[in-house]
Amino acid sequence: MKLRTTMIYRLLAIWMAVLLLGSLLVIPAGASPTVGTEQQEPGATQTVNVTVKGKPLKQRGIQGEEGVLVPLELIHKGLKLPVKYDANNKAYTIRRQNVTVQLQPGEGGAKATVNGSTQIFPYEWKEIGGKPYVSVKVLTDHLGYTSQWNAATKTLDLVPHRMNDIKVSTVSIIKSIPEATINVQYPQVSGLRNKAAEKRINTLLKSKADTFVENALKEAKASQPSPNGSKYEYLGNYTVTYNRDGMLSILEQTYAYTGGAHGNSVREGLNFRLSDGKLVPLDELLRANPQYRNIVDPSIKKQFEQTEGYFGNFTTIGPNPSYYLKDNGVVIFFQLYEYVPYVNGFAEFYFPFTELLPAGANPFDFKV
Repeated sequence: MKLRTTMIYRLLAIWMAVLLLGSLLVIPAGASPTVGTEQQEPGATQTVNVTVKGKPLKQRGIQGEEGVLVPLELIHKGLKLPVKYDANNKAYTIRRQNVTVQLQPGEGGAKATVNGSTQIFPYEWKEIGGKPYVSVKVLTDHLGYTSQWNAATKTLDLVPHRMNDIKVSTVSIIKSIPEATINVQYPQVSGLRNKAAEKRINTLLKSKADTFVENALKEAKASQPSPNGSKYEYLGNYTVTYNRDGMLSILEQTYAYTGGAHGNSVREGLNFRLSDGKLVPLDELLRANPQYRNIVDPSIKKQFEQTEGYFGNFTTIGPNPSYYLKDNGVVIFFQLYEYVPYVNGFAEFYFPFTELLPAGANPFDFKV
């Protein structure tokens, strides 16, 4: 997100800090996709074997502070993905199908832009022996790979998946008035065979962005001056968390700073069925097991009870829980302050389909 004033950069830093806390997911043990996170001696470089669907690659990864880092050479030569370096912008570009990831290394990691959308978190980045390494999460977050960590052999297995043959582009809304600055990025989809479905998806995404901007302008004009005299700040961003099997899952996030110690963020998971452009509720996705709450509710409750500061009022995810697709399962999430203090961030719980559905059930086969 290319912001225009120093104040915006400062507030964006606050926003990112809040979200970083929210990335410390409250996830049932053993349910999360596993990536190596073993401790190592300071200064040591622990190498990691990397395979693709079980086939060893010549290039090897290393153990980073937050998981496995893979060399860009592995991405280019091992995975056969185009990797280019732009000396002017000091940035690397990686492409797979219709997804373009730009990585710009810096002091705090590599800032990522995906199809024009600025991602909130930087990715861990190191240079060893003149070779750049980046977190494998770049592959699993954006480029259609899943991963599995084998602690016994210190091996990371990557599995590529065919992504939907569509393109997601970014549209920006930037407004500045005396009372506030607004910078919102939202997605638009192209390439669907069903143009009516494409229009349905794009209309909804645009409408949500326009409504947020409209409400922000009204609030800023009606409520100023702020308690500390600062301009209000409104930001919007998104991440595509799943783009295969005829489904497109988008995690949208908005942020509003209206004075005080910090602003507030809100997340929304939008899970589209590309065949008709309709949103898919979690109950419909998990229709093969109508009693899935008997698995989810006690697991979430147990994790909450082990969380410091838990408010103590969770009983069930309810009739229409917020969720998004990720890897080979779903992430159920809650808003800030809903069950834990603000400092805890967004509480998120990952459940693989194998834990929620009967053996052989396909959540994406809506004809059954």
